[in-house]
Amino acid sequence: MKTILNVIDTTGPGGAETVFTQLAAEIAKKNFRSIALIRGPGWVEQQLKELGVKYYIIDCKGSFNLSYLKSMVKLIRTEKIDIIQSHLLGSNVYSSIAGFLTRTPVISTFHGVVDISPNERFRSIKLLALRLGSRKIITVTDKIKKTVTALPILSESQVSTIYNGVDTNAFKRIANSNFRDKIGISNNEILIGSLGNIRKPKNYPLAIETIKKLHDQNIFAHYAIAGQGNDSQKAPLFELITKHNLEKYIHLVGFVEDTQAFLSSLDIFLMSSSSEGHPLALTQSMASETPIVSTKSGVEEIVENGVEALIVDSNTATDLAEKVKTIISNTTLRQNITDKALNKAQTQFSLAAMFKSYFTFYEE
Repeated sequence: MKTILNVIDTTGPGGAETVFTQLAAEIAKKNFRSIALIRGPGWVEQQLKELGVKYYIIDCKGSFNLSYLKSMVKLIRTEKIDIIQSHLLGSNVYSSIAGFLTRTPVISTFHGVVDISPNERFRSIKLLALRLGSRKIITVTDKIKKTVTALPILSESQVSTIYNGVDTNAFKRIANSNFRDKIGISNNEILIGSLGNIRKPKNYPLAIETIKKLHDQNIFAHYAIAGQGNDSQKAPLFELITKHNLEKYIHLVGFVEDTQAFLSSLDIFLMSSSSEGHPLALTQSMASETPIVSTKSGVEEIVENGVEALIVDSNTATDLAEKVKTIISNTTLRQNITDKALNKAQTQFSLAAMFKSYFTFYEE
């Protein structure tokens, strides 16, 4: 029986972290041993506990932690690891070096272009480590694949795309008013929402400006952001909310455990991001039959404008507000979009499809 080591260096909830935990759990169900390596306590550790996945914690603070690398090599040898599956740049680099030193095949997954930013320190050295140590590099969209293969050093033959998958049945739309009750709004008020941690690429200020544009046109929609953020990340949002007198209409609710209930409570899912890979929240919204309005941020590879979502070209609050108004006023269009989005999620972006692609490489 082969043993696969799953490695990630983040601890909180997120798309990459969800794929990491789901894949580690699925590996354990197949004809493999599954072991996880994480950097510390948090949401990821809790998920691994609930899923029954064996794991180790080794801290990897610092730009290059030699002690962490030594501990990883020791773990690979002690547990007789046959394959390393890593996620995100930091873990991909460490895993590639450790794989090279121990002659262990490595599969590295990139979840966004931010992983390979031109501003990344020592990027050439990190890419060389990936070239030498990773048997296969996975990107979650073809757009990321094109960016990766355009880089010097990496070999195009190393790179393949596997789209992120979700359990579409787990996000089936349900009649549930718990979330609306929690934030104090009725079922006949418009509720727009976003799902994702508060960070710069999510561009939540643009979403708040969009709500202001709607209010200027007497469409008094509420807006909820479900995602974690620290005080410094939240401060600019609170300033903008106060500036536009939207305190009663915009709700920063933090991490939401029941994603299905949250998405089912929304009238529209709004994605205001400046850059995306393959966000799980997008596919979850498709599965929940929540109409999607989005910026042109990379998601157009997943959903097509006018088919499974409405996507703006200009990425302005004015244009986003117009798309929201179209969804609100055109019930036929809304139904067509949600029907096609659900079908696409079920046929192309299911968890089963994602697992099948990864396991093809493991078997090889």
